[in-house]
Amino acid sequence: MISMYVQNETPQTEELAEQIHQLLTQATPWVETTSGLLLPTVRIELVGVEGLATAYAAFVRRQVERDTEGLDLTEQEHKKAAALPLTARMSARTIWMVEESILIATSVGQPSTLIVPEALEHLGLTGAPDLLCDALVRALARQAQVAACGGTRIPAPEWPIDRPAQDAITQLSDGHAQWTRDQATSQILGRPVDYTQRRRPRTFLMRRAFLRIAAAGAGRRRARATALVDKAVNAVGLDAFNQVWSISGLAPTLGKLRCPED
Repeated sequence: MISMYVQNETPQTEELAEQIHQLLTQATPWVETTSGLLLPTVRIELVGVEGLATAYAAFVRRQVERDTEGLDLTEQEHKKAAALPLTARMSARTIWMVEESILIATSVGQPSTLIVPEALEHLGLTGAPDLLCDALVRALARQAQVAACGGTRIPAPEWPIDRPAQDAITQLSDGHAQWTRDQATSQILGRPVDYTQRRRPRTFLMRRAFLRIAAAGAGRRRARATALVDKAVNAVGLDAFNQVWSISGLAPTLGKLRCPED
């Protein structure tokens, strides 16, 4: 039996918390079956924008401390490392409006998915159970990845800052979550996902204009990574593919992710 924990830190969202709990109950066995990965205790936290910023900054601080332990950093590197949590806090206050969820690891290394209810409204997921299920399946897939790698690769290390290999595994993580969604969500719902449910407020469309180009680029990268996951799973099977989360050197290069058809 899979354990789950939905923590609601926001006012007047009890109905949303209950809806998420019900969808998780339906989705978790399908995600495990589809991905071939075991889920840990599933943890979802509903937070406000400041709650997100605080939790994300604390997570980045823990990651930096872990990643730099035992390293002989220069004075400049110490300054760069010390600035990362503040940068993360500022970033969270910006990206929340275009992110369905953000994956972190707790202080004991367990995956947790942070969701800002207001972001769901901006993204058109409020009152759209198909789309909410769709988003939760991807969140569950990422939590399963964390369990598979013991938190060593997903969520991404924060140090060193320039890490092409980790960028590749992060893109693969996004592609795998999308692939799991493609395979599982219609099975969970018992019908194809109704993407016409999405209704975005006019205010959201204006506020996200400055992020549109970056979002388009991320969408293209995710699509290529999803295609690569599909190709790899069809070629070698789930068990062999899933070794990518725990065995160093199996992750594809950024070049391979850019051209999955090669």
